[in-house]
Parts: sequence; structure tokens; C-alpha cells
Amino acid sequence: MFVRLLPAVLLFSCFVHGAVTFIPLQSNVALKPGGSYVLAMAAAGQVEISWETVQPKPCNSECVQVTYLPTKLVFAARSGLGRYTPVDGKISVEFRNISSEPVTINISKLQRTCDAEACRFLSSEKGRVLVYKVDEFKSIATSKDESYSDVTGITTLGRPFRVRVVWWTDNKMARFHCAQFIQRYLSNHTPRDQYRPYILAGMAVGEGNGIVLKSINACVPSAPNFGVTDAIVFK
Repeated sequence: MFVRLLPAVLLFSCFVHGAVTFIPLQSNVALKPGGSYVLAMAAAGQVEISWETVQPKPCNSECVQVTYLPTKLVFAARSGLGRYTPVDGKISVEFRNISSEPVTINISKLQRTCDAEACRFLSSEKGRVLVYKVDEFKSIATSKDESYSDVTGITTLGRPFRVRVVWWTDNKMARFHCAQFIQRYLSNHTPRDQYRPYILAGMAVGEGNGIVLKSINACVPSAPNFGVTDAIVFK
């Protein structure tokens, strides 16, 4: 499937601690108007594929239609990035020129690496959705590269908690970095009424005080009406 932008209540820039390598799959694929090319490859797991038009005369509009053939998912643009899950061990993507002019495209596979301090806490385990409703923060200790923080506090239900929050991500459109704001609350002895309930949500791996919260998709203060089911709230 194609990259989905995570819902952002508060979105902040943060340090980048990773690299993306583009591995060419097909270069200078010439497509006449109405012409198509099918990229077929074996894959054991999800593959991230990017493509761009490189002809001398740029497209004036969305000129290439991309279809993931197993699911018939269609997307049109001048360039793009897709994450594809193989079906029966194969990935098949069709690139079709839907413009009235010739188009040339380059197709690459993305290889992402992580060199942040937080990387040692990341695993291939997807985890589960988990939401912390914080009544009061007690402490925060952030790594030197600001890629993760150990946070303690009290939930709105009165339960003490300790969680390791991974802020790092190589997705520029989904980066949260709220450690500086939490630190400011603590350093300034901000009354908890000014930020509670504070919502901190992401994908959790582990249990109890050993939880690692990654893929952060919300960190927002004073959110009493933040709509989530009780089943995914830390208790």
C-alpha cells in the first residue's frame, strides 16, 4: 500500500538519525502515451519502491498511473513512493503513461537504516496501539541525540507509569518530538492543570514499566475529549 500520513495533532521537526539508500531497479524506462511497464519481483516481505519521471520536458500534470496489480490499488502522479506487501512471494506494479507526451521513469528500491541511539530499542515487532492519558509528569530523561526519552508520571486513573518513548522515525511527515515540552513543564514546575490530560499515543511493545512506545502519532496537552476506546488506554 502507499505511504499513509499519520494523523498529527502536534507535529514538530526533530533530528534525523538515519539514511535512505536508493537501489536502482530499472532506469530510463521509456513510456509512449498509453504505454505501460510492469515491474515484477520476488519479495519475502514488504518492499518500499520509489519512482520519478526524468524526461527533459517535465510533466505538466499527473502523468504516470501506478497500479499494484494484486490489489488493483491505483495512484497517479509525476513521482511517488509506495510500500508494497507481496502476494504469494511476489510484487507486481504497473506504471502507465496517462499523458499525451512520452515519459521516462527511473524506479528504485529504498533501503532504510537507523543510527540513532533509539535504534537498539526498535524491533520488527509491530506492537499494539496504546494511549497514555497523563495526569502529571514526574520525570523525563532524554538521550543525547534526542531520539528517545524515559518518561515517568501518573495517569488520569492514578496509576504510576514508566515508559520509553522513541521519537525517532525516518518518515519526515510523521516526526514527533515532544520531549522539550515535557521537560519544560518539569523545569518550570508547571501546574498539572495547565496540561492534563496529556495524550501520548503510539505503538507499544512490552508490558508494564518495560513498555517501549514507538511510531508516535499523538502528543498533545489539555485534551479531555481525545476520542479513544478504553481498550487501548494504559491502565
